[in-house]
Amino acid sequence: MSNFKGYYIKIGNCKFDNPAIQREGFHLLPRIEQVTDSGAVASGKLIIKVLPHKPAKMEVTFPIMTEEQYRNYYNVISSSMYLKVEYYDESIDAYKTATCYHTDIGYTPVKYNGKEMIQMDKISFIEH
Repeated sequence: MSNFKGYYIKIGNCKFDNPAIQREGFHLLPRIEQVTDSGAVASGKLIIKVLPHKPAKMEVTFPIMTEEQYRNYYNVISSSMYLKVEYYDESIDAYKTATCYHTDIGYTPVKYNGKEMIQMDKISFIEH
């Protein structure tokens, strides 16, 4: 039985479900290997040093939204550079929580069905 509650990310009380992030708009990398240093030795063998911490990264593409919906999402995301993010991990069918920083918050004004709307740029939330 699925433990999915109808949202992919939640920050504070905002479940990012109005408008809802669609499945194809949510990409989870549950354990990123981060390289601290790399190089080659004299024999040509590649040497890579990785950090022991393997953070999660969420890439979120939002649907087109009204200006009011955009302001709501923007206010939640821009409230801090570091956010407590609850996210759904489909591989274990459970929600996890991580302190994440986020990439820049950009947008493009668009016309959709004759209305002035907002298309937010893709945002990444990366576990700190």
